[in-house]
Amino acid sequence: MRSLSNAAVRCRAAGLLLAAVACCFMSVANAADISPKSDFGAGEFSLGGDHGHQARVTQAGDVNEAFIRQQGNRHTGDISQSGHGNGVEVSQQGRDNRLFSRQVGDGNGLAVMQAGRNNRADVTQAGNGNVAAVEQAGNSNVVNIQQNPLSPHLLVQQHGNGLAAKVIQY
Repeated sequence: MRSLSNAAVRCRAAGLLLAAVACCFMSVANAADISPKSDFGAGEFSLGGDHGHQARVTQAGDVNEAFIRQQGNRHTGDISQSGHGNGVEVSQQGRDNRLFSRQVGDGNGLAVMQAGRNNRADVTQAGNGNVAAVEQAGNSNVVNIQQNPLSPHLLVQQHGNGLAAKVIQY
């Protein structure tokens, strides 16, 4: 893992906000939030929590933001951003929810809410100005999204159990 000498990192936990230029780790009873912000260039940040959470953010470019909130047990959040002005906001509640997000280009936005158990979201946004929102409420839901610049707006809602969706926008 690279040092974050060129990226500011904010770690939030239980209402406490800490700012640092290097890696920070915080042990929290029931929640852990990380929010790397690379206003100053490339950066990578990983955090593992007491409840088996895994959060990883890799950024290259300027003014990219990522926010991951994990409550419950054993969530995975993996965000990769390359370009300028991209943003991801993730909320994971319950147990064993997984998000894999990749943004390549400029001005892409993604919001993901996962509540329940064993939900999975794989989202790739390529190009500029893509916006997507994913809501998974229930158990064992899967969504796979590939979004390209000619169809820039997407909302996927999965409410229930065992639902699957694959969306390809060109």
